Amino acid sequence: MNQTRQIHYRLSELEYQKLATSANQIGLSASAYAKKLALRSKLVEPKFNHDDAVQLNLALTRIGNNLNQLAKRANANNPIVRADVNALRSEVNQLWQQLR
Repeated sequence: MNQTRQIHYRLSELEYQKLATSANQIGLSASAYAKKLALRSKLVEPKFNHDDAVQLNLALTRIGNNLNQLAKRANANNPIVRADVNALRSEVNQLWQQLR
């Protein structure tokens, strides 16, 4: 196999010592051990792409803000309108359906 590509990264002294100790325990150099770890790693595919994750985060933020407003109103002994609670519940249900 023609290995022409290189990867460089920096470690703190403590990180390097941990890597070197683990490598020595199985008889490899620190570089060979790091390569073996990298090639064996199994990446998990994200459930959402970046744009969808941003949209979900915005939706959760809106829901959180609305919930905080209802809680503030309730703590100030102001009546909470059932329609507001139902609207919030609807938003949560819609978001839940997107997450499934």
